[in-house]
Amino acid sequence: MSQTQTAKIYSDPPIKINRTLYGVLLATLASVFWGSMGVCVQYIFENTNTQPQALSSFRLLLSGTVLVILNLFLSRRPLLAVLSSLKGTAGIALSGLELLGAHLTFFIAIYYSNAGTAAIFLATTPLLAGIYLFLRGKKRFTAKEGLCCALAFFGVLLIVSKGDFSTFQFNWMAVFWGMISAVFASIYSIQPKPLIDRWGVVPVASWGMMAAGIAGLFLANPIVTAEGLDAKAWLALSYIVLAGTVAAFWLYLACLKYISPVTAGLVVCLEPTSAYVFGIMFMNLKLGWIECVGIAMVISQVFILSIRSKERS
Repeated sequence: MSQTQTAKIYSDPPIKINRTLYGVLLATLASVFWGSMGVCVQYIFENTNTQPQALSSFRLLLSGTVLVILNLFLSRRPLLAVLSSLKGTAGIALSGLELLGAHLTFFIAIYYSNAGTAAIFLATTPLLAGIYLFLRGKKRFTAKEGLCCALAFFGVLLIVSKGDFSTFQFNWMAVFWGMISAVFASIYSIQPKPLIDRWGVVPVASWGMMAAGIAGLFLANPIVTAEGLDAKAWLALSYIVLAGTVAAFWLYLACLKYISPVTAGLVVCLEPTSAYVFGIMFMNLKLGWIECVGIAMVISQVFILSIRSKERS
């Protein structure tokens, strides 16, 4: 099932509205869900004894299970077809490990900083993917990509230093794990592509998330994790799974029926911005103008890369 065929499982807009606008609204809502999910993760870390490996494993296992069950009803044949070959199953298992690595390190970055800062590192994913393909000899590295390297580097530097270069008292753990999460995310954006081209986004992503959750069982016992959560933490976890993972995933796939992946990628850049907004609203996060400049620099490199891709398409 191709990506175009995958989009057919979604209905047309419920009311008469410009299709492009409708797609942008869907992508915007997905980015808001992703950003607010990070704030819920931060809340759990700050108010319970839950560790990143436990929360990421629990989240992936629950989300993967929900997605597989939903898609058994909506697209049963392609969902099961991807597991009909040994190569497909091995590819799913590998993508699951990559997804686990991306989510685990992202949660660790939140643990040592906050949701907004961790999300900013993920904005460097398209650039890292481009660098990887360049090193593999599969693409040329352009001057614009060099500019993006500088923007991403100095933008992150401003965010983590808050503009104070006299002492260089960075939160090195947040920087390290944030960049590792971006590396894993860039690998995950490349490795499953042959599987997606053959079987479609929905089966690969659904099984990959479940495989990541199963692999996460070796990191943490879900029963012990569940016992350590109070009512508010369970509410936050429910939001993480249902809104921040399942609904966001669904909305993003749905938006691809109405807008191009390039446009969708631009809109999803709102994720770190929404994470910061929710952090300011609910987690007493405070931002200075230096950090805002850094955020703008990091997000701008995604726009530049997307514009370049659009020109070539």
